[in-house]
Amino acid sequence: MREPTSYLPTIELRDFILSYGILDIPDGVEEPYFSPPLGLSGFIIHIINARNCIVAKIADRDHYTHETVATGQVTRPVHGRIVGRTRILMVFFHPLGMHQLFGNDMALLTNGSRSLHEFLGAGEATDFVMRLRENQEDLPQVRVLNEFFAARVPLVNERTTQMRETLEYIHARKGDIAIAELEREFRYEKKTLERRFKKMLGLSPKVYSEIYRFRCLINLIQSQPGISWAQLADQAGFYDQSHMSRYIKDYLNVSPASIVQLDMDFINYLLTR
Repeated sequence: MREPTSYLPTIELRDFILSYGILDIPDGVEEPYFSPPLGLSGFIIHIINARNCIVAKIADRDHYTHETVATGQVTRPVHGRIVGRTRILMVFFHPLGMHQLFGNDMALLTNGSRSLHEFLGAGEATDFVMRLRENQEDLPQVRVLNEFFAARVPLVNERTTQMRETLEYIHARKGDIAIAELEREFRYEKKTLERRFKKMLGLSPKVYSEIYRFRCLINLIQSQPGISWAQLADQAGFYDQSHMSRYIKDYLNVSPASIVQLDMDFINYLLTR
């Protein structure tokens, strides 16, 4: 799939939102897409959908069917196709961002979605989408997004600060970390750590760490295209090549040798969010 045009949110929103993406597909074109688990949640808003056709699946079930949705963390790839004249706005939230801005239970969105009318309420969602559709140029739509989210910027609290520090610790270790280490480092009780991760991110700390480790692995593949599988396993900190292969199969549903068959341009775009 072609790469969306990317825009940064305003500075006050960058702790919550990583970026916006705007994708235009012309009439008469069909674009397949494939998005692996990346540790992110988002909004997907079809501003134009001339054929009223949405195909987005996890395995063989629908991931979403509405034109405007809030999507949670996924543990398996999302795949589908975009058909005909379509304009899509995408909001990529920091792993904690959606929960911080909306206070929702992220576990209810894991491997799923809710229409924005259900997520925000019918009145607010209708007004928000109508304002986005008033002008089909990128910058006016980005301004509407910034204004909408800026009205929700929350006060800092101890729990989200602690969780942000926990995530930074996982990221610094590239996801290769024992959960007991997090409990010791941040003085969590085991059940508290698990509960907060699921509520604030939608995933357990173990699953989030594994997804982040996978993300680092794919980034390494992209940055060193000539690297051997054995070298890659060693640099990425896997026990051996077969251990690394299981990670790739789990999160891409293909063998390492089949990665080149995927839409790596779009995957690489997503990995930079």
